[in-house]
Amino acid sequence: MLSDQPVSVRQRIRYRFDATLARGTVGVIGWLAIITLLFVMIAGLLIIVLGISTSGEGRTSFLEGVWLSLLRTMDPGTMGGDQGWTFRLIALSITIVGIFIVSTLIGLITSGIDRTVEDLRKGRTLVVEQGHTLILGWSPKLHQILSELEVANANQRNPSVVILAPGDKIEMEDEIRYRAGGQMRTRVICRSGDPSDAEDLLLVRPLEAKSILVLADEATGDPQIVKTVLALMRFDPGLSKLQVTAEFFEQDSARAIERATDGRIGVVVSSEVIARITAQVCRQSGLSLVFQELLDFDGDEIYFQSDPSLTGHTFGDCLTMYDQSTLIGVRAADGTVALSPPMARVFEDGDRVIAISADDDTIVLSGEVITGQPAPTTSELALAPKVEHTLVIGWNTITSLVLSELDRYVSPGSQIRVLVDPTRIDETPALIGAVNTAIEVVEMDTVDGELLAEQLAGAAYDQIIILCYRGDDVAASDARTLLTLLQVRQAIDADGSPNRGVRLVTELLDTRDVELAMIANPDDFVVSERLSSLLLAQLSENHDLRAVFKDLFDEDGVELVLVPAERYATLGAEQSFRDVVAAARVRGHVCVGYRRASGTEGGGLGGGGVVVNPHKGRLITFVEGDQVLVLA
Repeated sequence: MLSDQPVSVRQRIRYRFDATLARGTVGVIGWLAIITLLFVMIAGLLIIVLGISTSGEGRTSFLEGVWLSLLRTMDPGTMGGDQGWTFRLIALSITIVGIFIVSTLIGLITSGIDRTVEDLRKGRTLVVEQGHTLILGWSPKLHQILSELEVANANQRNPSVVILAPGDKIEMEDEIRYRAGGQMRTRVICRSGDPSDAEDLLLVRPLEAKSILVLADEATGDPQIVKTVLALMRFDPGLSKLQVTAEFFEQDSARAIERATDGRIGVVVSSEVIARITAQVCRQSGLSLVFQELLDFDGDEIYFQSDPSLTGHTFGDCLTMYDQSTLIGVRAADGTVALSPPMARVFEDGDRVIAISADDDTIVLSGEVITGQPAPTTSELALAPKVEHTLVIGWNTITSLVLSELDRYVSPGSQIRVLVDPTRIDETPALIGAVNTAIEVVEMDTVDGELLAEQLAGAAYDQIIILCYRGDDVAASDARTLLTLLQVRQAIDADGSPNRGVRLVTELLDTRDVELAMIANPDDFVVSERLSSLLLAQLSENHDLRAVFKDLFDEDGVELVLVPAERYATLGAEQSFRDVVAAARVRGHVCVGYRRASGTEGGGLGGGGVVVNPHKGRLITFVEGDQVLVLA
């Protein structure tokens, strides 16, 4: 029969000793200090008892003996001047013990410094920043977002961005420096941790951040985003202090979290935004440049501005009175946003104009408000739907959404043919329940030039859309898309091709690949990762823009449309842009800019010639093929 053995005093002392050592460097240094103190005191007592004179003159006191012993513990070189063999033997003993103590102490200090440096490299230290932009998560969009924040922070003092992601801190910082391609004025601080863990969130001080951006990761999906938002709500249950914008993959998840937070969190479903932009761009070349102009921090942006002098005047009256800005809507005093409101809508106290301008200080009235212009009761449709034939090449998570958007724009009897390589996708394409279009899926190798030529020779299309396969990394996906683009361009340029002059729109993931794609001369590009990154960056900097972009990208909201210039101007006649704005106003439209068919103005990705927010006094002579950009 087993029984407990009594614990001896020696065992208890050893247990306590081991417990102090287990506390780490501080405990070991404490024991070394005690041992050193004991030895020097014993040496001091021996000097007193033996009556040793350390200087050769008189007996040495206890304190003097302790002090001399301590010096020999720290520095063996002090033994050279010792006198008397008794004192020398005592000093030698103390020195030997001192060598052991000092070497141990140096080793402890060195290992302690190494551990501290290693902790810093692990990114587990507290961030003391204030007023920083906090990014939770890691995705390919991050580098474009950082680039935009660098531009947005150009006039800020000591700007900073803090990133909390599960990756290694050193690797994250190295990748950011590599992708930045140069010195950034905005300081980027990385910390390693789980954004959905409240303890890890403490490291980055979310309550001190001016804005928080939660990025979606394909590996973890929307559940991780939901958990991260809930973790943030532990710091601010009502989300009254935290300004949070979260990216989601699925609309259902986004709407659920929006309802759960009573709309206090901004949500972005990037796939839906890109799908709508892609559907619009493929039907109207040049729109991608317009969206890029509105979403990036270079050039013109969307601002809110108060002007009490507008009270009592109609929205239509004020359209021509901002020479350097373009009014596109009104933000009511209660926060309600209306883009392209009725021209007879009257400004009230507390209303703010929504305008496209180079900066907020350029939104100024250039003169008295013009009144008395006729205001239509309804807005005239800019474009009428028509029967169209569309070819879509490739498949990814946004393809079904693109098909749904295309179905909204066309008349019944339209057709969409989708070419899909089944080896590049994990599951059978999920088709939508189209109302106006007949959708046909053809399985084939979409980079086989002969097969593509056969498909393009068999029918005439109004537009061709090439989408990325996203199973590979960004570089591989874009490379495959570029190869498909070259094959398609070769086929449509061939003699006798029924698709000469067809609109050709290509989706790319990386902006750096656009220059490579220019060789095949597509009509337009949709750089999906860039556009969604720009949108996220804008919302993180200005939360009031949520309602604006929601209206702009919502299927029931207003849309940017390129309309033939002759609807608002006389071709061949010189006139000011103010006259064009006034003519569009009579039709119930808000004129935002124009596009030259020759591409001699503007510029950008594909669709050059687009000018957004020109000066109202600019003189323009429109010709056949020119278009006017309106909100309708």
